[in-house]
Amino acid sequence: MRRRWVGLMVVTVLLSVCGGDDAFKADASIAAFVGDWRASALVLTSSFNADLSVDLIELGSSFDINIQPSGHYTAILVFAGQGQTELGQLLLSGSSTVILDREFPTPSRDIPTLLFEGPDRLILDGDTEFDFNLDGTAEPALAYFELQRR
Repeated sequence: MRRRWVGLMVVTVLLSVCGGDDAFKADASIAAFVGDWRASALVLTSSFNADLSVDLIELGSSFDINIQPSGHYTAILVFAGQGQTELGQLLLSGSSTVILDREFPTPSRDIPTLLFEGPDRLILDGDTEFDFNLDGTAEPALAYFELQRR
């Protein structure tokens, strides 16, 4: 519960600093994404070795994302007992490309492809990094997310 309050406070501060008057204005183009989503699969595959793949959800991890009508999102990954929070802005480019402009913890722009398999199921594919051999260095990987509306 405390982690959720801390995350909410961080979001409020970031939005008030970055946003201006339109920070909370609804973006009709992303209406289909608005709400709470939970990953039923989060498969990471090494970019160097396609045989090296892991589904973090099968290993007991969780991934949740909340998307607000303004496009602001909060994503939380819990992996190996550790929580990681990401804050940013979701934007659309065309009909099948979503842009995730991460603002926290470090600025980044990810452009995964998306596929709606109905109003309550979303698939995202994109580039990421993951430490497959647990040596402390993340390697390039492909991420495959299956998200269910909650």
